[in-house]
Amino acid sequence: MPDDEVGGLTYQMVEATSFLLSLSAIYACTVRFKKSYQHDCDMFGEWNVPSGFGTLHLVIPCCILALIWHPNRNEHFISDFAYAFSMYLEAVALLPQLYMFQRQVKQSVEILTAHFVFALGFGRVLEFFFWIEAYVLLETESGSNMIGYLTLFSQLFQIVLMLDFFYYYYLSMKNDTPLVFSSCHGLDAV
Repeated sequence: MPDDEVGGLTYQMVEATSFLLSLSAIYACTVRFKKSYQHDCDMFGEWNVPSGFGTLHLVIPCCILALIWHPNRNEHFISDFAYAFSMYLEAVALLPQLYMFQRQVKQSVEILTAHFVFALGFGRVLEFFFWIEAYVLLETESGSNMIGYLTLFSQLFQIVLMLDFFYYYYLSMKNDTPLVFSSCHGLDAV
């Protein structure tokens, strides 16, 4: 982990805390609240792969994309590849959740889950506006701004994927009704 000259160990503490919180979330999902798992709705990408490995349809293309298009910012392949892979994977990470929402046609989405997904999407919109101004900072010494454009594109891609959710979320909040996806209306992008 990089040193944080301004805050001493601040960066390392935030990273360690994030890692521990991630482990506790995995534990809660796989052990503590396992009975609340809705297997019949969670079938994302399970075409020609073993059950539970549907996300390979997201991970493998993101990995290949990162191998082909990654920045040479640090002239260090692993660091540059990891940055690009995480950026591409983050752009499609909500697809399984959005797919699950659309599979729950007759059921409403839990309100806290809907608010959480909306907050993630809204954060992505704000991040997109940030990168519109800041992408030029990613320009390399040779003058290439490929990574800036890829960053903008990945941000925009996730926003487009979430348009269907935003639409139904807006209707739900406006009408003060549960969030339910219609089976015959919407973008059905996932």
